[in-house]
Amino acid sequence: MPHVLSEGRTMDDLRVGTCSWSDRSLLASGWYPENAKDPNSRLRFYSNSFDTVEVDSTFYAIPGEDVFYRWASRTAPGFLFNVKAFGLFTFHSLYLSSLPEKLAPSGLSRGSRLRIWEIPKSVRVALWDMFISRVLILNSMKRLGYLLFQFPPWVVYSERNLNWFKRIGKLAAPARVAIEVRHSSWLEEGNRERFMDLLRDQNMAFTAVDEPRLEWTVPPEWHITATWGTVMRFHGRNTAAWNKREAKVAERFNYLYDISELGPFSERAKALAKEVGKVFLMFNNCFRDNAVRNALQMRALLGIDPDLPRGQETLDLWDLTPGKPSGKGSENGTTTPAPE
Repeated sequence: MPHVLSEGRTMDDLRVGTCSWSDRSLLASGWYPENAKDPNSRLRFYSNSFDTVEVDSTFYAIPGEDVFYRWASRTAPGFLFNVKAFGLFTFHSLYLSSLPEKLAPSGLSRGSRLRIWEIPKSVRVALWDMFISRVLILNSMKRLGYLLFQFPPWVVYSERNLNWFKRIGKLAAPARVAIEVRHSSWLEEGNRERFMDLLRDQNMAFTAVDEPRLEWTVPPEWHITATWGTVMRFHGRNTAAWNKREAKVAERFNYLYDISELGPFSERAKALAKEVGKVFLMFNNCFRDNAVRNALQMRALLGIDPDLPRGQETLDLWDLTPGKPSGKGSENGTTTPAPE
């Protein structure tokens, strides 16, 4: 019998997971058992510990339809996939090889990098239609949590970018959309109000973040803008790496939260779960097994896993020091996902 939070609300409305299940650094950490050697067995093992996950590989390329069906078949009913939008739609540059060959512009090397405005409009439309139709496969099976559009720090507050967010809300329907901005200009006085109003009008979730406090980063504000729920993503607090110009991705997310740092978020999440739709707490400190460790601790704090040890007892089961960078990652220092 699910634990009841309030009338009509249960712990099923609190979802905790990680922002990848196939990161190469995680595979190298030893978290998966020896018999979990292929994507099928890894996802199955992961879903025995968590009820949601973010799909990171969709940022780099658009998977085939069969992949979405396969993900659903590997997990129990009720397990939710949160899909990260294809990088071109959030103004990142991607290699030409990320595009389906039939849609790739001719005359360019497959190693060339492109941004969306460098691609013919007809190709942009075709890419969007392909991507959203495949995401909606999960939605039709009630297996889609949210569709995340994570914008880079150079996407600052502007009328042009507000208009793009509005278009996303309309074009992505009926998927539940979460928007993550990574520049402080979006939450400056005057800008914040317009930004939040737009998200509410489109029923899109503002993605709250926990990350290092730098001049340009987004402050730790948790605004509720969507009736379907809210998303909090934990990026870690490795300030030194975020300040380092040439830091590799894995280095930036090399942070293990202390249980005392997670406690306030668990209390806030429980309070929100009484008022809004689903509350997603997603760990993106994807360096070795940091994210899965902290996610398990969060589940224990929330009381989702009453049989799991809580607090410092949970940390004592592990051999790494909390609240600090946590040793070596994958050999190449990246967080590129393995095949899912």
